[in-house]
Amino acid sequence: MQNSTKEKPLVIGSRGSQLALWQANHVAGILGNGTEIKVIKTSGDKFLDQNLQGQADKGFFTKEIEDELLAGTVDLAVHSLKDLPTILPEGLTLGIVSKRAAVSDLLLVRPDMVDESRVIPVKSESRIGATSLRRQSLLRRFAQDLRPTFLRGNVPTRVEKLRRGEYEAITIARAGIDRLELDLSDLLVFELNPEVWLPAPGQAALGIEIRENDSRVREAIAVINDDNTKRTVKIERDLLTKFEGGCHTAFGALARPVGDAMEVLVGFEDEQGRWFAAKELADNDEQLKNLAYEKLMRVIENKREEDEFCSTIAKKIKLSY
Repeated sequence: MQNSTKEKPLVIGSRGSQLALWQANHVAGILGNGTEIKVIKTSGDKFLDQNLQGQADKGFFTKEIEDELLAGTVDLAVHSLKDLPTILPEGLTLGIVSKRAAVSDLLLVRPDMVDESRVIPVKSESRIGATSLRRQSLLRRFAQDLRPTFLRGNVPTRVEKLRRGEYEAITIARAGIDRLELDLSDLLVFELNPEVWLPAPGQAALGIEIRENDSRVREAIAVINDDNTKRTVKIERDLLTKFEGGCHTAFGALARPVGDAMEVLVGFEDEQGRWFAAKELADNDEQLKNLAYEKLMRVIENKREEDEFCSTIAKKIKLSY
């Protein structure tokens, strides 16, 4: 769709990573000629050697871009929705959500370290690179003899760290690998079942953040919105808010339609570092969020899950682009 306005070109604020630029260019291609991209370095980009987990602050990958949105130097910001805090600065709003890509995480393993007899198919005592508390908690849940290890860097950098032998395996979002079409032919690739290995809220969807009162931009980006995805990620992000979560919380959620109803799977790490999960089904989204929250809180309190989950976690796949 061409941007038909005679006004100045729309300026997209984006991080400078390969994946962030893919996302920004994807949106620019839909909006049409005249759209510009402005690269903005965020706090998360400036301190690549520091572990950002366990800190109370949020917005490591968004604050500087949001500052420019509020200042009017950019017109919209394209984010990986899982990186966007649930509470936005005053004056900004989540304008649209794109159609979701593959929501699962991948496990990438060096060939000499594979053990397919195990639930997580990596040899015992292996170092597993994991960027989030959620992934680290899930590793502890399903393979206590593996060693979840701090991992930072953009997507290609993480893969190269694996190849260099800094890790025996790493976990990474499939959507980023698919979008960049990375060659992983020298590695073993396992897709982790998102019904068990729950994704981050909003994972694999793009969120476009805009100024609340900017009707011009809101109208221009409407063509990108996917109502079904926006509905499901709202459930996930609202539940994250209920659990007072953020980058300092091990939390996962996946909402999806089941017939005329909606189902949500939700997981959380308790104060003793144990991962618990629950699933709930309801016709009404607000009722669903309340029921899921209450159920998971009950599960955590009783330290006993009430639902059956598929026993298959990892499936070997071959990516082709």
